[in-house]
Amino acid sequence: MKLPRPYSLQSKFLIGLIMTSVAIGGLLLAGFSYHMRQVLEREVEEKAAMVLAQVDAVQQYVRRILRPRMYEVLDDTFIIEAMSSSFITRNIMDGVSEHSPTSHLYRRVAIGARNPKFEANQMERDLVDYFRARPDRKVWQGYTDIDGVEHFVMARPVIYAQSCLHCHGRPEDAPEQIMALYGDRGFGHRKDSIGGVDFVGLPVSASVAHMQDTIMSYLMVFAIAALIYLGATNVIFKRIVANNIRLLTTCFKRNFSDDKGLELVRKLEKGDEIGQMISGIEQLGDYLYETREQLQHYANDLEGMVRERTEKLAEQAEARSADVRLFVRLLAGSSRSGSRPELWESTLPHIVARFDLERAVYVCTFYSRRHYSWPQSDVPPELPENWIQLLTESRPHIEADRAFIPVESSVGNAEGLLCLYRKPGHTFVEQDEEVFQALGRQLGIAADNIMALDSIVRNNANMHAIFEGITEPLLLVDASANPVVVNEAARRLGLDLSGGTVRDGSIIALLCERADTQGDCDISKSLNLNEVISREVSLPSGRSFALSIYPVAESGGARTQAAVYVHETTQQKRMLAHMTQAEKLATVGKLASGLAHEINNPLGVILCYAKLLKKGLPEGQSGEDVDVIVKHTRQAQNVLKNLLSFARPKAGNDQAVDLPAIIDSLVAVFRVQAESQHAVLAAEIDGDIPPVPVDIQALEHIMANLIINALDAIPDRGGRIDIRTSFDARTREVVVTVGDNGPGIAEEDRHFIFDPFYTTKEVNKGSGLGLSIVFGFMSDLGGSVVADNLTTGGARFTLRFPVTRTENK
Repeated sequence: MKLPRPYSLQSKFLIGLIMTSVAIGGLLLAGFSYHMRQVLEREVEEKAAMVLAQVDAVQQYVRRILRPRMYEVLDDTFIIEAMSSSFITRNIMDGVSEHSPTSHLYRRVAIGARNPKFEANQMERDLVDYFRARPDRKVWQGYTDIDGVEHFVMARPVIYAQSCLHCHGRPEDAPEQIMALYGDRGFGHRKDSIGGVDFVGLPVSASVAHMQDTIMSYLMVFAIAALIYLGATNVIFKRIVANNIRLLTTCFKRNFSDDKGLELVRKLEKGDEIGQMISGIEQLGDYLYETREQLQHYANDLEGMVRERTEKLAEQAEARSADVRLFVRLLAGSSRSGSRPELWESTLPHIVARFDLERAVYVCTFYSRRHYSWPQSDVPPELPENWIQLLTESRPHIEADRAFIPVESSVGNAEGLLCLYRKPGHTFVEQDEEVFQALGRQLGIAADNIMALDSIVRNNANMHAIFEGITEPLLLVDASANPVVVNEAARRLGLDLSGGTVRDGSIIALLCERADTQGDCDISKSLNLNEVISREVSLPSGRSFALSIYPVAESGGARTQAAVYVHETTQQKRMLAHMTQAEKLATVGKLASGLAHEINNPLGVILCYAKLLKKGLPEGQSGEDVDVIVKHTRQAQNVLKNLLSFARPKAGNDQAVDLPAIIDSLVAVFRVQAESQHAVLAAEIDGDIPPVPVDIQALEHIMANLIINALDAIPDRGGRIDIRTSFDARTREVVVTVGDNGPGIAEEDRHFIFDPFYTTKEVNKGSGLGLSIVFGFMSDLGGSVVADNLTTGGARFTLRFPVTRTENK
């Protein structure tokens, strides 16, 4: 095999390749060693963790299953071989170590251990001190030398729990078997104290030696592969690169046949192939230089013509560049213009500067013949006699010192003339006509765009004013019910429903989050069916809304947006319910009035004859029977009295009364009954309360009925009734709430509690007229009464008395 010359390109390439291979091999060796070390560390760490997990499993089995079961079978007898978690764990782990002595080392040691065999040595004491100083640390791991062998060590603290103190706390609490076996060693520990460590050691010396052998094997394989690679690369480089370069340099050598050339060839042979090729190219460059000198002489005659033509082309190129810059400036100016005057004020100065004009004027021919001039002037320009023909034919008219250009967005759609005037001594050229025609078209398009944009802006402003002026919430939403555009009413409703957190008008989720409509109020259904959908939504707060969903068709026929109109129906429903209740009360009132008159007279006769009969009877059972007749007759009269009160409720007068004072007097009256039931009756006043025009007897009847109902509802002990009076400045109403901690109002009873004769009390404990009378009084007073449940439990009645009396009709 022929070796390459030491200064040849092939030798240099081979040396560089060898150095690169050595560097790569070194990096691979270092990386592989680091990787193997990491693998070894992960392996021993996982193995140590697995040993500790096995220890935990054994201890948990002893503590949770074996020890309780042994106590059940043996009563209080303690057998250390079956009930001590430490004893069982050590024996099991020692058995594992005996089968594989070199696999791991496990020790569970303590300071002051009960068994001296498991007393902590100095290293283990250091670990105990480490965990005591750092109670937040749960594990320590690292490498240490044990009996001359390097070990990976994982240790964790032994913490005495409450269950451990039975055997490790006070000696008098320990089982007798422990005391008999170990005496008083291993006691005195406290709860959560650290007294020892669980210690796992894994020998790593053999693994490190094995790892080193593996690395050396891989290194030998890499060295053999590198030698094969170097040999193959050397052959390929020689055939593809070195031989071809050598052929190229040989071609140069053939051209040097004289003594000077031969001497140069001998010098080139002392370098590598690249050097030979470079030298050959330099010789070729000298030859080309001499040839160029000869050609230069022949080109001198053509230089003058070429220079002249070049100057003309440069002038034309500069003119075209100036035209391009002009159109760019015009486009920028038109984009910043909001009206036609702004357009001409921004564009005319650029036109004057581009063509070095004396003056430029735009004349609006189709309207008021207004003109815009730069420099500014009030003198209108003089138009040519055929200016109408220029506009209709859409062609510029160019004279020596002036030009008239139709401004149009398309052919036949001219709206004005652009008049350009040259400075004295300057004239227009023929090439300007095409530029002027393009200039007029560009300005026409810009003017049309401004007109269209202005129309769009005005229409958009009108639509926005109409949209925002709608007092009901109106939204444009996408298929996911996300708002695209909302009006002010929708934003206000969003703030109201969310407590001020939703500010962008996203009310669909607030209205339909609990409805069975995927949370989008059937918007996706309306888009899929391409139908208008109307639905009712009721919120837990009692408010209700009517939604109308209208699919919106976009360009292309796709329907991905919908207009949603929201109308609140809360007041309407409340008014309808109020009217229904009022009609029901009026009907029942008429019936009750008639029944009361028809029944009251016979009851009076029965009561009178019962009293006469009692006077004529001797003392005894007969007199008691008559008393029963009298009692039930009076009870029937009381019911009739309530019927008459219900049929003819007392309307309020115009006299303003102090509402809190009347409530306080009623509270004082009923407090005795409340205390007899071991209940609390309290009244609270929130702020200043204005006088209210209400009849005192009607108010007393209303409050008495509500307090009596509350006393019947609260528990026998621990009951509470709270009456709170406040003033709502927004509605100009005094608000009185009566709340209790009873069972509250059942959902199925809430809609009927104000109906006459409807009661949830036991038989003979209520007539079902109390709340109906309350409702009638509040209606006559122009107020309202609403029943609901407190969030903490119990019923709540809310009375609203208007400060200014409004007559009911």
